[in-house]
Amino acid sequence: MKNDYPKAVYDKESDSLYLIVAEGSDEGFIELAPNINLEVGQRGKIIGIEILNASKVLGRAKRPLQLIRAR
Repeated sequence: MKNDYPKAVYDKESDSLYLIVAEGSDEGFIELAPNINLEVGQRGKIIGIEILNASKVLGRAKRPLQLIRAR
């Protein structure tokens, strides 16, 4: 069975955007910049990117965030 990655999920309540790039459990994260985290799985494998306060961080992209499947 093929997994379709990357996936994007926007949580309107917390204003967080999750970009899932691989399957795996979250073992930790690396802060790339304020409000932008690289999520890391086993053996340091990158599994996703989390953007907190996404509408502020992404500025003009706020409207397209509403089009991403809500969680």
